Amino acid sequence: MSTQQLVTRLAEVRFEESIRHNGSRLALMREYLRRSAMWAQALGCLTSWPFYDIAVAADPSARLAGDHVETVLSGLAGRGLRPIDKRVIPYMLNFTTLRVWPQGLPDPFEPLLMVYERGGSFGRKAGSVVIGHFDGVPERHPEMHAGRAPEPDLSPAALDALDRVGEERREEAARRVAAAGEHGARPPQ
Repeated sequence: MSTQQLVTRLAEVRFEESIRHNGSRLALMREYLRRSAMWAQALGCLTSWPFYDIAVAADPSARLAGDHVETVLSGLAGRGLRPIDKRVIPYMLNFTTLRVWPQGLPDPFEPLLMVYERGGSFGRKAGSVVIGHFDGVPERHPEMHAGRAPEPDLSPAALDALDRVGEERREEAARRVAAAGEHGARPPQ
């Protein structure tokens, strides 16, 4: 992806989190963690994983000019950027300048960009990446993530199907809570 393509896609993102697409965002984050772990293994920088400047680790000269990065971040101001976004977006921008990378490694940032596009930012808490304030993906053990099979289908239709399953789970949980409240009991686990 070119720098301009990335900037154009980022310009469409609202970084305030939405739970509407939690199912797909969890799958996309797992895929980002898998891909970035593969890069960390190949580059010998496992201690920097999961959110690190992959391009600079691969080639220290692979950097977008700092003033251009600041211009991009300034253009995203007022859209709910979190500190982690302000750290990760420059890594994504730098990656667009990397022209050669180890054979067989996929673009690590495409799934992360899709996480943003499908519902905003994410957080980190207690060794997990948190999506939608509720669901988390453990970020321990990059070797484990690198060894996982890729997500089977990241097409819009497959991601929408994951979101429907997530919505059904939320609705079922809400029904259990409501039913328990009517009976003065705790919801079944």
